[in-house]
Amino acid sequence: MLAIVERRAGLTLATLITLYVAILFFGLTFKYLNWAQGYDQIDYQQSIWNTTQGRFLEISHYRHTNHLWGMDFIPAILLIVPFYALFPSALTLNFFQALFMALGALPVYGIARDRFGSSRLAGLGWALVYLLYPSLWFVTMSAPWQPRTLAIPALLGAFFFLQRAAFRRASIRDWCAYLGLLALALTTRTDVSLVVAAFGVLAALWRLGWRWTLPPLAMGLAWFYLSTSVIVPSFYLPDYQVREGEIGSVTEGDYTEVWPGKSPQLAYYSHLGDSAGAILWTIISRPLDVLRLMFTPDKVVYLALMLLPLALLPLLAPDVALLAAAPLAMNLLSLRPFQITVREQYQALVIPGLILAAIIGAARLWSWWQARSEQAHAQGAGAFTAFHEHNTKAQRRKALQSQLMICAIGIAALANLTYRNPVVTTVIYRESPERLAAMERLAALIPPDAPLGATSFLAPRMMPRRFIYYVPPDESFPPLERAEYLFIDTRAAALHTERRHDFVRQLRESGRWQVIAEEQDLLVLRQAQRTP
Repeated sequence: MLAIVERRAGLTLATLITLYVAILFFGLTFKYLNWAQGYDQIDYQQSIWNTTQGRFLEISHYRHTNHLWGMDFIPAILLIVPFYALFPSALTLNFFQALFMALGALPVYGIARDRFGSSRLAGLGWALVYLLYPSLWFVTMSAPWQPRTLAIPALLGAFFFLQRAAFRRASIRDWCAYLGLLALALTTRTDVSLVVAAFGVLAALWRLGWRWTLPPLAMGLAWFYLSTSVIVPSFYLPDYQVREGEIGSVTEGDYTEVWPGKSPQLAYYSHLGDSAGAILWTIISRPLDVLRLMFTPDKVVYLALMLLPLALLPLLAPDVALLAAAPLAMNLLSLRPFQITVREQYQALVIPGLILAAIIGAARLWSWWQARSEQAHAQGAGAFTAFHEHNTKAQRRKALQSQLMICAIGIAALANLTYRNPVVTTVIYRESPERLAAMERLAALIPPDAPLGATSFLAPRMMPRRFIYYVPPDESFPPLERAEYLFIDTRAAALHTERRHDFVRQLRESGRWQVIAEEQDLLVLRQAQRTP
């Protein structure tokens, strides 16, 4: 059976990728149609839709900017615009989300095949491990299109060509492909730049020469500086007053009073400093405090949950694991609980480094295991012919590969189920038919071009529209008076915090808003006298 699979490796790999795309596209679509998609969709779909309407990357739901690049510099989003113009639907974003993540299996196959002595079986096995990795599923399901998902196959592809250089088989085309894929990855989010710079560090450790070392270092560090310090702040509104806090002033992940600061990306670390240099100085000058921040019990559990599906194999390749170091450090330095869970999109950039380190770690383990096995066999063997000895070595090598791959696939599959597969939970834990019907009825009362404020899980289904605002607002969002209608799920978690527990009551009593429909804990309100 394995021999047949190996002979048809290309067909098998295409089948695995197609299955992943189909299952995850179904999961994302089911989640969207059942009003279960979160607010992150608005950031991207609104800017894409507005671009197709002649308003380049316009967004409406932040106080400090009306342009997506005032959030993060993401040129890659323009790649989706033509497809969305042809098929203007959230389902278009769903498809590309699943496709980009699945395409990472292609370079994983090539990397593992080359590392395991041109074994197509090993390549297929590691492609399957990648496609079963729990965080890959959670990142795919977290939003209909995260730009970072394009970075994952790009970074994995760049490593494929870097590895060829390590094997002394790289050509000038390989070098160009390496830099081209890293440049593509850069365009997806600012934090990718730190992973790109790590490629230069890894190339230096592997002594591959300046051509493989200096360009990614320069590209990554320059992009990070320009994005956080020049490009993104240039898209702030002229009248926006930058808010900053003192080091240590942010507690329990509440950044509402200081975000976005000078940079939306760095503002989440304002408890460490108000600039990249200040944050770095805090890390250097207060190492014990930083270590206590990074290795709390819940963060240690998070690290374990990221490593266990890969059987801890990344620990055997600490050099390659450097590619995951920057995004891991960003998560561990944060005070936000969203960044230290395997279930959120913040693991997207951690995945390539851990998968690659697991492959290289497994290859090193396999080489050691193979050498020990052959040594033990040689000591216990009698007189064999050279031909028979060659055949038995090949058989033992393939048997060792198969055993290792079966174990790795089994562990990844078990973890996928143990971590509560997000497609399965999305289908099982959904809104009741009565609530879904009420959402549809109430949504129909709101004109498609009306400025709207909505709670998290209601907002995505109210797109596309030019003006949409987050409910409940805080210092980061525009005032609700800009909206003409409000669509509120009173069960929304954001309304049940200590600060917001009486938010709906205050709306009812304000005299500014009139309730025009209410059922199943859902409210539609219209502003009596709207402020332009």
